[in-house]
Amino acid sequence: MSQDVAEFTAPQLLTTHIVDSAAEALEAVQAADVLDLGVRVYNRLVPDADDAESLEEEWVVEVYTSAPAVDPDADED
Repeated sequence: MSQDVAEFTAPQLLTTHIVDSAAEALEAVQAADVLDLGVRVYNRLVPDADDAESLEEEWVVEVYTSAPAVDPDADED
């Protein structure tokens, strides 16, 4: 096992924000970047609160203590 692998600690989840638009999600990502924090962003469909038969989109922004490390030599499938 290499020394780099032995010293790796996974980023810790600090907070999760749910926003209504991609613009708000982008603003949260930019703020995290200023603070040198890691983020994970994804969107999902949830039932509309006003109409049970339709769905609405929401954006989830998870903020971590640091960005995950990526090995540039690793092959992606």
